[in-house]
Amino acid sequence: MIWFLGWISQTDTNKLLAAATLLLLAACLGILISFAAQRGIRRHRIRRYDALASALHRQWREIVRGEVPPERWRNDPMQRAIVQSMVIQEIGAATDKDRAGLQDFLRFNGMIAGCIHQMQRLHGWRRRRAIAALGAMRVPEAVAPLAEALEDWQLETRMAAIQALGATRLAAAAEPILEALFVGSLKLPSGPVENALVHCFLDHPNLLLPYLRRSQLAPRDILARVASELATPAMADEMLILAADGRDEVRGCAAKALAAAPLPVAIPALADLVRDDVWFVRLRATSALQELFHPRTIPALLEAIRDPNRLVRIRAAAALCAFERDRMEILRNIVDSRDRYALHSIISALELNGGVAKLIDELADPLLQDERADRLLAAVREGISGLWSRRPANPVVESVFP
Repeated sequence: MIWFLGWISQTDTNKLLAAATLLLLAACLGILISFAAQRGIRRHRIRRYDALASALHRQWREIVRGEVPPERWRNDPMQRAIVQSMVIQEIGAATDKDRAGLQDFLRFNGMIAGCIHQMQRLHGWRRRRAIAALGAMRVPEAVAPLAEALEDWQLETRMAAIQALGATRLAAAAEPILEALFVGSLKLPSGPVENALVHCFLDHPNLLLPYLRRSQLAPRDILARVASELATPAMADEMLILAADGRDEVRGCAAKALAAAPLPVAIPALADLVRDDVWFVRLRATSALQELFHPRTIPALLEAIRDPNRLVRIRAAAALCAFERDRMEILRNIVDSRDRYALHSIISALELNGGVAKLIDELADPLLQDERADRLLAAVREGISGLWSRRPANPVVESVFP
């Protein structure tokens, strides 16, 4: 060290500065050359990819039928990736019969095994890309390796695995998800889990019911939300059981699902849920009644429009406005209830539909002039005038309602 410091003191300072400057320029030049080389290589790869993709698309049908020898494209990684992406795109849009042939093509050319190998060997985004490709192939062989990826230590990988299991649209792919969900080892947000289960049971929703019957606590909430998305008329009896469940979220999901049930079953059950203690259960029941759009739902909607919750009243008013033939009777019932909030809700809904002017014209018709019509007209006008003003503490309109 002492010798090095002495050598520096004896060396000309100008020579040291010149050498340092040359080294710095050489480093900058090397970096620029490296950037230029990388850009040139990337441009060359893009051009080659475009040329190969164009050529393979022209021969696509011949490749799938086996008229083009697989050795022409299978040994080149880029061509193999292009063919695999084309097959995956076709699988997503093909019918069941054509999809089976494309999946056999993937098996014969080793693409499924190759994706599984990449998923088990690679890491990071490369592994997640292989996971996504394996799920898009929609083959039963993908279920086991994707189930293993649900236990990965990275959240991004687990998210990719749950999405890939849903992309298979196989009921068998739901089994590892449900098993992990029941034992509490599934470390994922509920949203992606629900989406994956909806896709898995989309073609066979009845297969969800055995799992729903034996579920409890948080898994029961998740499966109830899935069932509400897949509800069919054949599931009406099961939804009636859920409508009496002790969990608020389960009852809310049952209310949403009952919109798909037959009317003799749905309307009485939803009328009971409109009186539920939890506001969002009443809101979902009101929304389901709106979807049914049947005159038999009017009594329950008239009860909902007097609900303490503003959102429930708004939804009920929107549903009642759709019954144009019964509009006068509905309005009379609301006025007789002496509930200003209900009156404001129905007038707001009529304003949104452009029906207020028509209603006033009908009430002002000389042929309909009587005491009840005058009373309805006065109530509507006072409701319009007070709609944007501050609502009073007492919802009873003493000047209009005796």
